[in-house]
Amino acid sequence: MNLSGLRRSDVAQGNPLLVETPSTAAPQGEVANFAWLTSTGYRDGVVLLGGTSIVDFRMRVAQSELRQDLLPSFWSTCGLLIDGDVLMTARVDAISNSSARVERNGLEAVKLDAESRYGDSMFYPNIAVLQFTDAHAAIKEHVARIGQERNIVDLLAQIVAWLGYCWAVGDRGNPLMQGHGIPSATLLERAHGLANIDLSPGLPSASSCPEAIWQAARWWYEAYDRPEPSSKAFTPRGAYLIRQPAAAALGIRDDVQGDQIVRTTRNDDLFEGLRQRAEVESPPSRSSPKRRSTTKKK
Repeated sequence: MNLSGLRRSDVAQGNPLLVETPSTAAPQGEVANFAWLTSTGYRDGVVLLGGTSIVDFRMRVAQSELRQDLLPSFWSTCGLLIDGDVLMTARVDAISNSSARVERNGLEAVKLDAESRYGDSMFYPNIAVLQFTDAHAAIKEHVARIGQERNIVDLLAQIVAWLGYCWAVGDRGNPLMQGHGIPSATLLERAHGLANIDLSPGLPSASSCPEAIWQAARWWYEAYDRPEPSSKAFTPRGAYLIRQPAAAALGIRDDVQGDQIVRTTRNDDLFEGLRQRAEVESPPSRSSPKRRSTTKKK
């Protein structure tokens, strides 16, 4: 795929049904992103997230090749919001419980509670919730099909391709340029596609990504005014919050002050702990034995 295949929308302004919604103080017991999500009133739909981990950073930069200005995307991952408290997705950076993920074609249900990193604005400063249809039950059924029928789309192959790229393993290039979509976005694209809803009409290939979904909702909304008779799509609507417009990675030795990532001088706790333990456990050095004098007394 190359940039020459990208189509530019001819609308004069962004989608008026997509509203920038500021954050407010989270009630006690709630985390910032989920409190914001609750305030929007949307309990089902597409959630976009833009993160600050190394994996998220590289995925945001990779999508710059699908933008006319070549700037990094606001977004690194996405998922299907279900009843306001579960995100059905296919994560690249979550490799725990790998056996279950293999059986489910990479799908995972992430509970949106205090233990989820998705709720922390430090790790995921950008968030949006979009709706392209009211047929939520049908979309959920199609997601279940994808999890059970790998022949529809092989999300595991995409997860492996993106892990190799994000971890800089071997000579892997940008997976988007090789036809590998970001798996969480591919999941949403296929699930909506089975309901005759095109989430990215401006993208000329099957390389799905959160950036394409965002561009569709923001700039290609007129394409949904005249859907196919069998489609249950409508003009996209939703809310978004962009705290970090320029992609930046939060390293293990960094701190966050307000909206800024600040480099510190502290060392890596893991390696320092190993060195301290080695110093404690190492045996004391033995002093060399004193040599006996061989001088005879006169």
